[in-house]
Amino acid sequence: MSRLNISCMEAMTYFKKRNPVDSLLTLLVTSAILLGLFLLLSANQFSYSLPMKQLIKGSLAVVPLYLIFSMKDRSFQEITTPAFLFSLILLVAVLWFGETTKGAQRWLNFYFFRFEPSELVKITLPLALATHIHQHGIPIRGKALVSAIAMVIIPFLLVLKQPDLGTALIILFIGSLTIFLAGINRKIIIASMTAVILSAPLLWNQLHSYQQQRIITLISSDEDLQHHGYHINQSRIAIGSGGLWGKGIGKGTQVHLGYIPEHKTDFIFTVLSEELGFIGNIAWIMLVLSIGLRCIYLGYKQSVIFNKLVCITLGSAFMLNAWINMAMVTGVLPVVGVPLPLLSYGGTSFVATLVSFGIVLKLGHTDPKRQHIW
Repeated sequence: MSRLNISCMEAMTYFKKRNPVDSLLTLLVTSAILLGLFLLLSANQFSYSLPMKQLIKGSLAVVPLYLIFSMKDRSFQEITTPAFLFSLILLVAVLWFGETTKGAQRWLNFYFFRFEPSELVKITLPLALATHIHQHGIPIRGKALVSAIAMVIIPFLLVLKQPDLGTALIILFIGSLTIFLAGINRKIIIASMTAVILSAPLLWNQLHSYQQQRIITLISSDEDLQHHGYHINQSRIAIGSGGLWGKGIGKGTQVHLGYIPEHKTDFIFTVLSEELGFIGNIAWIMLVLSIGLRCIYLGYKQSVIFNKLVCITLGSAFMLNAWINMAMVTGVLPVVGVPLPLLSYGGTSFVATLVSFGIVLKLGHTDPKRQHIW
């Protein structure tokens, strides 16, 4: 028995030396996953079916994570561009063969499972951009900058066409942040922001009628409480009714009486707010900040440009996803259909989030000496 224990310890020691990971980030992400499963259990009226389905779907991340940790850094970097091109092909396939759900054509149906390629782009885009910037050096300029901008605009337009405004804006943010970290000239930043502001009327006309209505509802939701503003109003009631300490697990009346739409997916924040109250909200927000800032810190420590850009961008993207969802549910932003990462029920988002953190753990080396092993 002692020999078996020694062998296990030796195997674990070898794995840690070969693939050093950050224990704190692992603990924080695990805590968020457990909280999400706990909320799904409550949202499903204490039936284990939903949390079990989430775990089964999450197990699909094991294969890509194993492949990621099995590769050397340089080998991993070499596959990022092909992976990005593959994700673009999937986005094009969505426009031709995608399954339409609730007015949006976002899914590819592979019979055994449904897959949302835009979630894959959230990972492959910063990876491909980081590789591009790593190859051309910083600050990024000239043709390299034009190529990088094109890499962002193409998936942005493809996702916007589905239409999925929320995810498209997140993709635009992820790409813009990666390019910004590469040392882009301030004049270009100012010119880009000015162009976006001036093109606002044109962008408004390009939105679908229901997207325009969501923005109008955001501005004047109190005037339409029984129609377009109903869901947001009920969401606010649920969040406010939680008070300081919440009503208790499984005792959220707004949620369990059916007043909240999609309370297991996009609106799961209402379950957290009503049942765990303001204290629960603060705890979750602190957890989100801790995870995101830890990713950024790990990236900041890296001397390799590729590692640095990927860790910082993926950490920032996680915080942005969480903020957009919470702002949407509380009525600060229009409803755009963005899930709350690690909490909302949904296989594609859950797996993509787990893989993104696996990449950060892979590239955010705790041993600085390993950063130069290429």
